[in-house]
Amino acid sequence: MASLLPASLFVSVPDAYASEFRSYKLAATHSRLKVMFWAGIAFLIEVILIYFSRYQQGILFSDLRHRLLLYSEIELLMNLVASFFLFRLWPSKNDPLPSHARLLYHFVIVSSFVYLFGRSLLVYFDRQSLVFYLTSLILFQVMFLPDLKPRTILSLSGMVLMCIVIYLLPAVSQDEKITNLFECIGMTVMTYLVSTYLSNLEVQRFLHIHTIEGQNEKLESYSRLLEEQSREREEELEQRSRELTSYTLQEVKNSRFLEEIKKRIQEDNTAEIRKIPNLINTHQQGEAKWVHFKDVFENVHPEFFSRIHQQFPVLNSHDIRLMALLKMNLSTKEIADILGISPQSANTARYRLRKRLNLAPDADLESMVRNV
Repeated sequence: MASLLPASLFVSVPDAYASEFRSYKLAATHSRLKVMFWAGIAFLIEVILIYFSRYQQGILFSDLRHRLLLYSEIELLMNLVASFFLFRLWPSKNDPLPSHARLLYHFVIVSSFVYLFGRSLLVYFDRQSLVFYLTSLILFQVMFLPDLKPRTILSLSGMVLMCIVIYLLPAVSQDEKITNLFECIGMTVMTYLVSTYLSNLEVQRFLHIHTIEGQNEKLESYSRLLEEQSREREEELEQRSRELTSYTLQEVKNSRFLEEIKKRIQEDNTAEIRKIPNLINTHQQGEAKWVHFKDVFENVHPEFFSRIHQQFPVLNSHDIRLMALLKMNLSTKEIADILGISPQSANTARYRLRKRLNLAPDADLESMVRNV
């Protein structure tokens, strides 16, 4: 049984969406007022035709009730004129109403209330019918559907006025009067509950849309952040790649320069001078240079050496150095210059590397290294 009862009669809007919801209510009221405006024009045309027919029959001013109903249409006409100017002053966006437009807005609301419920009283006084009162209730509930306060005030005010008229107006019997009172209260309460239910649905729809929009904004912001990080990472990687290339080219130049010095020294027969080429070889193949090269290389190709050790544990340090240079797409001559060996020795080192990797004769060593 408890599941049949609503958890809350009124769905509230969190403070985080209060400002957006005020704009939403204003826009919704604006669109509904426009519908009521055209409905009012259609109703006014219908009333004019009816009164014209009565005028031709000579019964237009036959009694007080008919005259009061006729005079009430002046209120409707004033309301339509005020609504027309209100729409002219209404902001194009969901901005707050300016002060003069706000005054006109309140005049339209009060004027609508006076006309609809005033005519409801006159209709009941004329025919003891609550149909126009129910129509007025529905119009106001629809007009202020997402706005709780005016819906409540107008419903209570209309019900109190109608009940007073029903109570004071003489009826055929006391039972009929009581029945009309209960009908008036029941129609008001039912209309209010139905409009509240529809209002809750509209508020939930508003919250659902804005929650999705908020999530989309967060996703877009996160996506932009990822793109920015990716771009920064690519720029950093590109910078490190340029550094590695520059470092490698510099090493090639240095190795070629030292190789040239070594050749010239070897032409001299002095024993001490002939020891210098061995020192140059030691410098070219020095461990300190390899460590520095490895650090620069790993900035561009992270985890390359760890994958080499995992996939090919049989390789020695010379093989790994050769694979790193092949990864950079260097020529045999450039590899030989960096390692301080001859191109023939570089080719021999490549052959030994292929044997240790168990590559087929038609397999491409460079492609295999690039895919590591």
